[in-house]
Amino acid sequence: MSRSQPRRFVPLPESLIDEAMRVSERVGMPYLVLIEKILESNLKIMKYKPSILRALVFADVIDDLRRIGSIILPWKTTRIIIDKMSDDEFNTLLEEMGRTCIWFGELMRVKHGSSPSFFEAALSAFISSALIDTIQEGDGSYRFVISFMEQSPRILKLAEQIAVNLAKGFHLNILEVKTGDNTVSIRVTGFFEKE
Repeated sequence: MSRSQPRRFVPLPESLIDEAMRVSERVGMPYLVLIEKILESNLKIMKYKPSILRALVFADVIDDLRRIGSIILPWKTTRIIIDKMSDDEFNTLLEEMGRTCIWFGELMRVKHGSSPSFFEAALSAFISSALIDTIQEGDGSYRFVISFMEQSPRILKLAEQIAVNLAKGFHLNILEVKTGDNTVSIRVTGFFEKE
C-alpha cells in the first residue's frame, strides 16, 4: 500500500494491539506495518476464499502436519501404495496413523479450541481427496460424513481410523461410526464451541 494514500483510523481493541506488538518484536517489523501486511494478505485470500478463518486454520493445519513429518502425495498414488501393502504393513500404518491423529487432535484442540469447523478442517487435511459434510443433529451431536468417489476397503478403513482418533484427540464422545460402500460417517458430541 502506498504511504501517500489517504488513511482512515480504525479503532482496535487494546489487547489486539498488545499482541501485534509482541509478534512484531519477534519478527523484527514495526507493529503498524505488521497489521497492514496481515490485513492486506487476508483480503487477498478472501477474494478467492471468503471464509478467512477456515483458510487460516487450514494453512496452520498443513504447517503442523509438515512439522510432524507428514507429506502430501497425489491421492491416486497414495491409494496404489496402500492397496499394495502387506497386511502387516497396513496394520502398522493404521497404528501409526492412530497415534498421529490423537496427538494432532489434541494439538488442534489446544491451539484452536474445540468446534465442528476445526474438527472438519483436521479431517480435510488428513483426507484431502474426500468430500466432508458436517450435519448438526437436534440432540447436540454432529455427524461428519466422509465421501469418496470410489475407494477400496483399505482406504475406507484408514479414513475410519483417522476420524475416530482425531475425535479422541479432540476429547469428543463418539456415538456412532458407520462405513458404507464409499463413505465413513462418525457421529460425535462434546464440542466446546458451537457453530
